[in-house]
Amino acid sequence: MPSLQDKTYQIIYSQIMALTLRPGQQVSDRQFEEQLGVSRTPVREAMLRLKRDHLLYSMPQSGTYVTKINLKNALDARFVRQTLEKTIVSTVANEAKKSQIEALVEIVNLQNQAAIHRDINRSFNLDNDFHRKLYEFADKATVWDWQLTFSTDLNRYRLLRVHDNNLPLSLLTHEHGAIIQALINHDARQAEKLIYDHLDLMLNEQQSVVEKFPNYFKNINNLYQSHAV
Repeated sequence: MPSLQDKTYQIIYSQIMALTLRPGQQVSDRQFEEQLGVSRTPVREAMLRLKRDHLLYSMPQSGTYVTKINLKNALDARFVRQTLEKTIVSTVANEAKKSQIEALVEIVNLQNQAAIHRDINRSFNLDNDFHRKLYEFADKATVWDWQLTFSTDLNRYRLLRVHDNNLPLSLLTHEHGAIIQALINHDARQAEKLIYDHLDLMLNEQQSVVEKFPNYFKNINNLYQSHAV
């Protein structure tokens, strides 16, 4: 059974990842004590863990803040996912079962409904469900869990991307549908190309996201200057 400190950590972690606590936002132990109805000790222990995870940081004589998104880290995590998921989706394409296809179709149908209602958080969670299923079908669920440990900047960026009104939710569901068709056809090469291009979206769209949420990113000017050299 999770300890009170574990539960407290998970609640604050989830708020950071869902952008309920915004990048750069100041937070305090008293804030969480009042919100969660727990004592100071589990809150402080949870906040220490979040600092070790680089999701919170403290400044002397200033306070504690939610860490801003490091786009370089997000891009590196995206690179790892592209590399992994090409192999994952190829494995699934070669062995795709009817029940697996049906599970993916169900997720995409739910995504379409979320897109119609502009339910951003549900759409984002279903997007994760779609990709997690691919890992499970390839018998690599532990790899999915492992890559989550270094994808906090990537996943917060991805959620911001969904919040950008210039980027339609329907694009994600359309691309997921194309991936499913490649799996139905057992076309591993096409599935690899589609998943690679799908995960490349953030490269094509990062300027729009950064321009809309400039205060959520860390050292963004330095990153663009280094790419311009």
